[in-house]
Amino acid sequence: MKFLDKPYTKAEKENVLRMLDGCICRVCVSDDLEEIIRMVGFANDYITMLAYSRMKQLIDICGEDEV
Repeated sequence: MKFLDKPYTKAEKENVLRMLDGCICRVCVSDDLEEIIRMVGFANDYITMLAYSRMKQLIDICGEDEV
């Protein structure tokens, strides 16, 4: 997971969403327990990055005191 100093652009968000979708698909079809565990970890990282980006966006728009 990378450190975000500014919110994701639309293209960056779409890329992260595609990666998240890929992880979810692998969890749904995999027969390998280790792969499922890895994909859940990656999916958690991707959703955390999206949430952090959104929080940064709200802070930039509203200011830290209003959020």
